[in-house]
Amino acid sequence: MAIDEASWLALERRPDETLRAGLERTLRDAIRAGALREGVRLPSSRALAERLGVSRGVVTDAYAQLEAQGFLVARVRAAPVVAAVSRRPSARRTPEPAAPPPRYDLIPVTPDVTLFPRARWARAGHQVASRAPSAALDYGESRGERVLREALADHLGRTRGVIAEPEQIVVVQGTAQGIEIVLRLLGARRVAVEDPSHRTQHERIREHGLELVARPVDAEGLVVDGLDADAVLVTPAHQFPTGSVLSGRRRRELLAWARTRGAVIVEDDYDAEFRYDREPVRALQGVAPENVIQLGTVSKTLVPALRLGWVVVPDERADDAERAKRLLDDFSPALDQLTLAEFLRRGEYDRHVRRARVVYRRRRDRLLARLGEALPELPIEGVAAGVHFVVGLPDGVDDAAVSAEARAVAVRVPALSAYRIVPARDGGLVVGYGRLHEDAVDPAVRALARVIRRHL
Repeated sequence: MAIDEASWLALERRPDETLRAGLERTLRDAIRAGALREGVRLPSSRALAERLGVSRGVVTDAYAQLEAQGFLVARVRAAPVVAAVSRRPSARRTPEPAAPPPRYDLIPVTPDVTLFPRARWARAGHQVASRAPSAALDYGESRGERVLREALADHLGRTRGVIAEPEQIVVVQGTAQGIEIVLRLLGARRVAVEDPSHRTQHERIREHGLELVARPVDAEGLVVDGLDADAVLVTPAHQFPTGSVLSGRRRRELLAWARTRGAVIVEDDYDAEFRYDREPVRALQGVAPENVIQLGTVSKTLVPALRLGWVVVPDERADDAERAKRLLDDFSPALDQLTLAEFLRRGEYDRHVRRARVVYRRRRDRLLARLGEALPELPIEGVAAGVHFVVGLPDGVDDAAVSAEARAVAVRVPALSAYRIVPARDGGLVVGYGRLHEDAVDPAVRALARVIRRHL
């Protein structure tokens, strides 16, 4: 590795210091501080002399002194390289070693990234990059590449019943950025969320100086009765983390509440494609597009690393959403957007979702069967969709303690209480099977059941 000859290196002599001594000190300090790391090739003596405006002999003498002191390694007919030397103590704290990964990962928020169709994605990406016009390599549209927004409008209408023109869609870098944009748009003071729900949602709402309103969830989803807020963030297709699906009655109540109050419903449609008992319920946005902002992402269906998602907003909010996106990061990666559009156009996305749904359903069924055998007295809820469900624990059992003990035996499974805003008596474990291979189901259940048994 070579140092750029037009780099930051500058010669500043101290009083009563020769040019050679000043250059030697400057290089030695940079090596000790770590700015010039072991193995870095310095410029040739001629090149550095020209860069600094000194004679070549000054540089040659400085290099020779540093070699003699062990800071440089000289080479025949080649520029010297930085030697391995002890560094000055860093003011930064030495990071603690990372915890070893769990043997059985039952975290509920991640898909099986090994299912990602790498070869097909790579082929589509190569074709897109080969034929994309030069303009596609420039700064892109803040709202997103039009070809992707058109593909998304068609796809979401066909699969989720979403009603939107491409102009109402803003392409974002995942749901996290989508929520950030929505919070900038709302003009709200009080934002209600489901309790329990994602902790990062709570943090973002509070970070914006908004009042967080916790709303309970039961078997029918969000409890609408008594809801007092300017906006509400919901996961109606598969509530996170309880797994309940917003019932028809509650959907009607929620939509009536929004119309009456002029409030906004923010619909996080994060894993609606994975429904196992019947076809997924239609998105709320498709019923009341004037009252609902919809968030979607490919993080659960493809992989989180793509950082691609979308926000569907009412027409009158579209320009504001585009401005918020532009202020955050200008635009999302254009080539990735074009590749996703190609995936949607070819039907590759639908084929992948169908394949993943079969895999996840098989894992879910096996996991449910083994848990039913090992812990038949415990209720299991939220099994109809997604890649997680909840194993209920009796009152008085500390689910956080169970989770911690499970981690000690290499099983990672979060406690339901970790997602709550208001503490509650009912505890449980949020069991994900996105990353649990079928062959690992039996030993994972045995290890987890031993931990739970000690608390029953």
